[in-house]
Amino acid sequence: MDNTIKTDYPIFKNREKMNHTIANFWNKVSEGWLKIWGPHIHHGYYENTLESSPLEAQERLIDKLATELEIQPNSKILDVGCGMGGSSCYLAEHYDATVSGISISTKQIVMAKEFAAKQKLKKVSFSIEDALSLNSFAHDSFDYIWSLESCEQFVDKRLFLERAFTKLAPGGKLMLATWCSSQEEFTNIQAKQYRRLCRAFDLPYMPTKNHYEHLFYQQGFNLIKKLDWTDNVKPSWEIGDKLVTAHSFLNLIRMGGLRGLRFAKQLKLMRAAFKEGRVEYGVFVAVKP
Repeated sequence: MDNTIKTDYPIFKNREKMNHTIANFWNKVSEGWLKIWGPHIHHGYYENTLESSPLEAQERLIDKLATELEIQPNSKILDVGCGMGGSSCYLAEHYDATVSGISISTKQIVMAKEFAAKQKLKKVSFSIEDALSLNSFAHDSFDYIWSLESCEQFVDKRLFLERAFTKLAPGGKLMLATWCSSQEEFTNIQAKQYRRLCRAFDLPYMPTKNHYEHLFYQQGFNLIKKLDWTDNVKPSWEIGDKLVTAHSFLNLIRMGGLRGLRFAKQLKLMRAAFKEGRVEYGVFVAVKP
């Protein structure tokens, strides 16, 4: 195997096969992950790890991102990769927004609808949709597009930004919060670690913040914010690892099957990648002229 790998070069290229793999994974593990993580399956924002529960930190992350995006009341938001509906419902409830959440996982959409119904939220809806198509939505129809830790699993990041651009109204904003490689290219042991990490988390590839910046401008966006929140989110992996290891082997099997168990065991890979500076957390806010 080549000892060098460029981090903007896809390891997995087959979009249909990748979508099937990712949808199947989330169909299997989402119920179990709800028991472990709660309604939000994303990082928390930590200013002091001793003062925040995981849920408080996760909701703080949403609030921080919403502040960077400058969400206005009565706006229309597309939540791309909505998971179990946690962020969509939070934005609808706390920011008086009308939110459309999408996922390729049928299980997640069912769970998201149930979650919204329990909270009696009427300004949120969920549907199965491929982020690289967005065919169900009219052009220029959203004030904001929200992509919170979903772009990692998109086979074609450029195509997603292209589709997102068409669905935003002029002056609309896209928020992208995503894991990023710290280098454009890894060699030797780090190249092997990068491949192993991508395969463990079903990541087609994990480009750098600079690569994302280039893609934004290439698609016609004006990039107004490019932030590094690595230090604030990386405690999530240590805390998450403890939450997972609190469950028995058999309990993890019951909640997510063998794939869920394998994912749980691989959390340490991402924890090490953040600790060693191979992975960073990038936040981007871009506007459509």
